[in-house]
Amino acid sequence: MITIDGHNIKDMWTLTPVMDSVYNQLMKAPEIKERVTNDWSDEDGVEVLIDTARLKPIDMTLTFTCDTYDKYKEFCKYLRDNQTVSLYCDYTGLTYVLEFQKHSGFNEYRDYNIFAVAFRQNNPTI
Repeated sequence: MITIDGHNIKDMWTLTPVMDSVYNQLMKAPEIKERVTNDWSDEDGVEVLIDTARLKPIDMTLTFTCDTYDKYKEFCKYLRDNQTVSLYCDYTGLTYVLEFQKHSGFNEYRDYNIFAVAFRQNNPTI
């Protein structure tokens, strides 16, 4: 089960996560920021300041299906009105604080709609 700001996405917007997309994205490990270096002209190689690693933000695209275009529009409005959301995933047991970036795709089929939403986890340690 996935919730956004405490709302069950299935009950609220009839959303179903596309599992290989959503879990794959949520479970990505963050990259480490570039370390501070000095490239002294009178020394070989570079001097690297080895300090506590700092993490880059994580950009992720989550794919969902829903049963009607109206529910899709309702979800889009929610994201526009709430630029930052808390997404809880029971599979990982974690809550992700995500900044809404954009809707990156939409396809309408006979029985359902499939769409993708791009988010950024600005601070992966939260």
